[in-house]
Order: sequence, then structure tokens, then C-alpha cells
Amino acid sequence: MNKRLTDKAGMRSHLKPRGRLGWREYLYAGGMVLAFGLMVLGQLVWLPDPLNFGSGRRWIDILNGLVYILAVVPLLWTAAAAGCIASTLRAGRRLHTSKRSMLVIVLSLSAVAAIITLETEAASISWAAGLLGAAWLAVFMDLANTERQLTKRSRRTLAAFCGTLALMAFLFWPTNYMVTYPGLTMDMSRYAQAEGGKTEGRIDGVLIFHRPAFPVDWLYAKLFPHYSFEPIEELGMPLGEYDELVREMKTDADAAASAIAYERLGSGAGIIAQGVRVTGIETGSPVLGVLRAGDIVTELNGEPVLSVVELNERLKDVPPGGWVQLTVMREKEEVKFAAPTRADKNFPERAVFGIRVQNVLYPDVPGRVSFRDYLVHEGGPSHGAMLALALIDQLTPEGITGDIHVAGTGTIGPGGVVGTVGGVEQKAYTVYRAGADVFFVPAGQEDEAHKGAPELEVVPVRNLDDILNWLKTAA
Repeated sequence: MNKRLTDKAGMRSHLKPRGRLGWREYLYAGGMVLAFGLMVLGQLVWLPDPLNFGSGRRWIDILNGLVYILAVVPLLWTAAAAGCIASTLRAGRRLHTSKRSMLVIVLSLSAVAAIITLETEAASISWAAGLLGAAWLAVFMDLANTERQLTKRSRRTLAAFCGTLALMAFLFWPTNYMVTYPGLTMDMSRYAQAEGGKTEGRIDGVLIFHRPAFPVDWLYAKLFPHYSFEPIEELGMPLGEYDELVREMKTDADAAASAIAYERLGSGAGIIAQGVRVTGIETGSPVLGVLRAGDIVTELNGEPVLSVVELNERLKDVPPGGWVQLTVMREKEEVKFAAPTRADKNFPERAVFGIRVQNVLYPDVPGRVSFRDYLVHEGGPSHGAMLALALIDQLTPEGITGDIHVAGTGTIGPGGVVGTVGGVEQKAYTVYRAGADVFFVPAGQEDEAHKGAPELEVVPVRNLDDILNWLKTAA
């Protein structure tokens, strides 16, 4: 009897009076409010891009450090849970009575550890998000237990939990659409530095955001310009494999641009095409389920296919709707099979597969080029042309751009060919906000660029020489 009274008194001694929030609950709630704020800021992270932080640093550079702010959320929860355990011990109760608080601490500190590795290991993003979500759930369990001890019911905590779920769904419930919106500029000479080179001009690459759309994105589209939506297309492979593919594409583009830059300066053999990689399968494609993203096409009807140009040449002899024999490299194994075609939507007399492709390249890079990691630059090849230009600028005495603030987009291929890319409208708007003087785009995509920034000087180019010749005339 006395022990029961002691336990109840001890429990009441470290709990808040009924109807009032204690410091522990304030810390829990503060962490949740901060988390929601950071989520919204993450979705609108492109807005501060024009800010200049001195010493050549851009907003994209600052983001690598700001990621650690995320750790404040689980640290607040850890402090609250630790306070509960300390109160329990002071009241003379056994530690196992605070097992929910202990779970909060374990999950929160695990989330902190995952967040700390984000800057160097982009793959840990999913781990950090998962651990934060688990810690969040544990916080609600701890709050519900506390309220139940005080009032025999936990309606307030349940209402807050339901409200949190509703807000999370609004912010992050996936839809059947992809959203594309403006992004960030990237100083290519900060991103990559050639050994023995010196930064001379200002040459920007540009990144945009292209991801599954959430309900809140339609609200953002009402508030900010150049948000566009399109139905999600079949990837043809698991999302994890696709993420790995785009990271490989970035690495390949880095190597290709480096090789082209040295070749233009009289060193090395440049890049040699070795096949055509499938990067995506379009909706309604006849080869859906036959080809996969990541496949490398090396032959068509027994004829070698070493580049996208050669693939298009081989398809000229195929009637729309006809079948062809393909040889592809799939997970380092050679596979042969028959594949159907369809008529091109714009040129019905031409046969196509309905796929997105890029060249597979072998780079000859005689010099050393070091690269900076950016958390938001996960992958993709669209920075290739501007990277090659920046390396040429670094390795050329006095540079090649003069006082012109250059920006551009486009892949880089054998012979310095500049290939088409997506999101040109959003990219043009992004570089216009950053104050670029000229924006180089792949030929044929200039109208998209003008749509994004009518006032910006847009120069269509087919290859790297077009850019260099324009700069010689303008500088």
C-alpha cells in the first residue's frame, strides 16, 4: 500500500499539471515544428540561389553545411527524452518505466549519426529519413503514454498525431505525376579543378529539380513560376537501380568532359564511343518489358552501334512497326533478342523504340581533375558541356570568357557534340535569376529557353566549337 502511494507520488512529481505543457513537451513539439519548417524549406531550396556569399561560394556550396541543421530536430527529442528519464530516476522509479523515452533516444541519436554522413554519403538520405520518421513515431508514443497517465485518455496527443499525418501527406504523399521546377547554379570551376589550371572566367552549370510530385507542389505552382507536371513514366527498373544509374551518368559525364577539354588543348585522344545506354522507357513504348534502363545497345541487325547517331542511322532502314535483332550488354552479360519498333510521333515514316538514350564513352584523360561533391547534385550528364568549357578556361592562359558571365547546359559527346537535355525552360529561368549574360543551349531547344527567360541572351549550339567561336567573337 505504501509502495503504491510512493510510486504515484513519484510519478506525479515529474509530470506536468493537468492541462499544461511541460518543458519536455515543448521540446518534443518544437522539434516537430522545426522539422516541418525544414521540409518546406527543402522543397523551396532553390529560392535563395542568386545570393552571393563571397570567395566564389554559391548557395549550393552553403547547402552542404546547412544539412547539419537537420540534426537539431532529433537532438531536441533526445534532450526531452533524457529529461524524462532523469526525472524518473530522481523519483526513485525503475528505469524500465521510461522505456518509450529510451526508444526515442536510441532512434534520435541514430538519426543524428545518419544526418552527419549525408554530406559524404548521399545514399544515407533514405536512412536518415527513415530513422527520423521512426523517432517521430516514438515521440508520439511517449507523449500519449504521458497524457494517459495524467488523464486516463490521450485525445490531445491523438489529435496532434492525426494532424501531423495529414500535414505529412500534403507535403510528401506521392502522386502519379513528376514535377519539374527551377534549381541551382553551380560554378563549374568550383565543382572541378584541373591540376595546374587556374580559374579565370565565370562559367555556370545549372541543376533543376525533377522528382515525384506531392500535393503541395500544385500550391507552389500557383505561387512561383515555371513549375511543370507530367505523368510518371515507367522507369523499366527499380528506383534504387535508377538512382545508381544517374550517379554513374554523372561520373561518366565528368570523365567525358575532362577528356574533351584536354583533347581540345592538344593532349589525349578525347572520348571514344562504345555503345548506347538506355536511360529510360517512355510510356507506351513497344519495348517496355523488353529493354531495361541501364541496357547498353551494341548491335542492331548485326551492325555495330557505337553511338546515338549510329543507332538512328541503323533505324532508318527499319519500317515503322517492324522488328529488329538487338545485342545489348545487361549487367555485364551479352544478351540478344528481337525488339519491336513504332512510328515516330513527329515523323511517322521513321521507326523508333520509344526510349531515352545516351552514348557510352571511354575517356582518355591525360591530366588530373579533382571534383567537389554537392549533396543536391546527385547525378545526370547535363553539365558535361559547361564542365568541358570550364576546364579549357582553367588550362588556357588568361582564360577564354573575358568578362562575360557564361551559363549553359547540354551533354558532351565524341567530337565535342553538345546533346539535348531536359528542363531547359526551368534552367533558363534559374540562370537568369543568377545574372548570367549568355545561356548556351543545345540547338533546337532555344525556344524552350526563351520561354523560361525571354530577356536572357540564348545561344543555340551543336558542339563545343560553336561555344568557343562565339566567345572569341564576343570577348
